[in-house]
Amino acid sequence: MKQLTIFLVILFNSSLFGQDIKWTTVTKNEYNPVQLISRGVVTLDNGDKTPEADLYIDFPAERIYYRNPLNNAIFSIYKNDFKSISLNEYEEGKNVDDGAFYGDVGEEIAASLRKKLYEEADLNFITITSVKKEGFFTRNQPKFEVNNGELDVSNKSNVSAKLIGINLTRIEYLDEDGDLWDRGNYGTLLGGGGISTNSDDKEKRKEARKSARILNIKFGNKFFLNTRDLYNYFYEEYEKNFYKSLEDFKNDFIGMSLKDLLKEWGPNSQLFELDSNTFEYVWVFDRKVTEKESSTTGTMNSIKKALSKSTTQTTGSISTSYGINTNASKYNLGGYGSIMNSYTKVNKESFLNYYSTNVTAQYSQTQTTFSSQTRGTDIRVDDSKKIGVIVNKDLIVTDVLEKNYFPTPYYGVEIRFVDE
Repeated sequence: MKQLTIFLVILFNSSLFGQDIKWTTVTKNEYNPVQLISRGVVTLDNGDKTPEADLYIDFPAERIYYRNPLNNAIFSIYKNDFKSISLNEYEEGKNVDDGAFYGDVGEEIAASLRKKLYEEADLNFITITSVKKEGFFTRNQPKFEVNNGELDVSNKSNVSAKLIGINLTRIEYLDEDGDLWDRGNYGTLLGGGGISTNSDDKEKRKEARKSARILNIKFGNKFFLNTRDLYNYFYEEYEKNFYKSLEDFKNDFIGMSLKDLLKEWGPNSQLFELDSNTFEYVWVFDRKVTEKESSTTGTMNSIKKALSKSTTQTTGSISTSYGINTNASKYNLGGYGSIMNSYTKVNKESFLNYYSTNVTAQYSQTQTTFSSQTRGTDIRVDDSKKIGVIVNKDLIVTDVLEKNYFPTPYYGVEIRFVDE
């Protein structure tokens, strides 16, 4: 009698057990462009109505660009040029007068136009458990209850969102309603519409949004208590991927001819003969950095970081909220230039492509806090980057010396998925 052996093959769906982090970036234009596009009709100041056409709306500038459907001519329409506007993608073409369009309704309209951007944005998907909306601006406090022997919230709401950035205390995301958020466990809406910054009512509405605190965050099949908890998960993967990718970086260049490397990296800066058969070629990317930190206390403390991508001199400031301390000039990186450009051709899937973009992005942030003292420091430092290769007598790369080229990850760095 033949023995029948049955092999049971179980196909596991990875989504049941977790969700891989997408270490990629999108441009700001892909989720929050300066100009939002919609089809619509403009009622001019004299009462005439335009034919339905493509409208490019710049809320901050309070300007609409109208493209004629027949001859493609484009006109700039300012706030005082029209009485009202109707957009196909906002409440089925409801007419909105000019004051409301750049006022109370502006954030709602901007959000409605960003809905399709949410669907298209290739970002990490998360679910935020918060409280239900009551109107566009109002979110009440959670109503806790015991339901079937378990703690619950009767007015909870699960919001689907795409993650834009996260640090230890804050999370930035675009939700399925097209609403942009930059928040901690209590949230504050990012400016995305055309609301006047001088409106007391606007500030009250934004304050009302802060009451919608985060109850938990879900990524894949994992629940996280708060922003810090989710950040820890992402940072652990961030650090692990860095060290693995660094080994890949070295191995991907080993075996390459020096001639091909020179074509990609440009002329080397230094040459050392280690022995008659071994040579070290070094590339030095000079950069002198002036680090500036200033604190104005008593009323407000505003710290601005800015970085020029010049290869000769850059100026930057340091903000501890992004995990960059005042002694850490090594984290002021600027661009990676020819090295990373060449490596993208070798291994375009490498985590280092994301890593270099993310570290550079740390120097385009602004933070404002309250404190009670004034002080300032300027530190002139040499932030030059070096990378070297060891080659044999046949000028073939046998090792890569990258220690002074990539900084090691540091806990507290903001992890962003936007290339700005």
